[in-house]
Amino acid sequence: MTTYADVARRPEMKAVLLAHAVSLLGTVAAEVALSVLVYRRTASPLLSSLTLACGFVPQAVSAVLLSGHVDRVRPRRLLVGCDLACAGLVALMAVPGTPVAVLLLLATAVGLVTPAFTGSRAALLAGSLDAPAFVAARSLLRVLAQGALMFGFAVGGLALAAVGPQTLLVADAASFVASAALLRWGTGDHPARATAARRPGGLRALGRVLREPALRRPLLLTWVPAALYCTVDAMATPYAHGRGTDVGMLLAAAAAGTVLAEWLGIRADLARRPHLLLPVALVTGVALLGYAAHPAVAVAAGLNLVGALGGAIGQWVDGSLIDELDEAVRGRLFALQGGLLMAVQGAGIAVAGAAAELVAPHHVLAVAGALSLLAAYVLLRDVRPAAAPEPSGAGA
Repeated sequence: MTTYADVARRPEMKAVLLAHAVSLLGTVAAEVALSVLVYRRTASPLLSSLTLACGFVPQAVSAVLLSGHVDRVRPRRLLVGCDLACAGLVALMAVPGTPVAVLLLLATAVGLVTPAFTGSRAALLAGSLDAPAFVAARSLLRVLAQGALMFGFAVGGLALAAVGPQTLLVADAASFVASAALLRWGTGDHPARATAARRPGGLRALGRVLREPALRRPLLLTWVPAALYCTVDAMATPYAHGRGTDVGMLLAAAAAGTVLAEWLGIRADLARRPHLLLPVALVTGVALLGYAAHPAVAVAAGLNLVGALGGAIGQWVDGSLIDELDEAVRGRLFALQGGLLMAVQGAGIAVAGAAAELVAPHHVLAVAGALSLLAAYVLLRDVRPAAAPEPSGAGA
């Protein structure tokens, strides 16, 4: 079993992990700052919320249309270039008096860059790590992301009060520069993985992937459960408001559950134990169905934590993809996976919000739970445990 400590000790991983943590903390704090900055300028909740949507939706467009270029560029060059491009875009946001429309366009541009970065980073790791280490590395990156969300949102609010939104945006730009420096001098200059002749268009690549069962199932297991579980985030505020309490406990429980899921998945070596997949996947739906009873907030937080444990299936997804993918298309595929993941999560949040205009939030969550159970069964019903090897004879 490959542990987080085993992965973190590898030379290139130290730079990748530290760069990830630095840029994420800056980005989370900047999201708070940008949302507040737009609201102060416009007093519009819609425009303020669009600052987050502008980071989600463009990723799907970029992932589909531009992913074919990811494998044609040396990974380190692409990673550093993306970081520096984001630094410049965020620095422009920090210019006093920048019109709100320009702020939203700049946020959209950052979203367009992100899939290329994440796809190239995943391909770099896949090329330098064996399969178990790659699964553990991707899991550790997700753990860091959740930690950055919990810490960044908490500290971002305090920092916003202390130094103001413009300063936080400058700090985010600096975090991208720091990430670029760490990746430039902390990773090797690996060659590009594909040539122009091997690069199908993004839409063609997506269609080809979805026609292959060995790739289609893990990708749908990336997107569908995430789109359903993110209703927890969408409904947290109205549910807590209806219960007359603060939303923090519900969101913190979901984040803590995600971290716990990654740790348990590594301990159970879920990537290599397919007989555990269906029980793990069903956990999310069962937990969300518990909302049908309209539980107290403390119980709802427990449901959020348990429901997040289904995210451990992501480790099997990573293991399946790395086993099936040719090295020349890894960056493209991981760019599609990550970009469309953000898009379906944004869509899930939007649909849940619209549904909550018609029915109570706990009913929305319970329906999401039922759909999650159905999706888990449909996607995993034909996965069977590997047959145990027959014992050899005494005289063999």
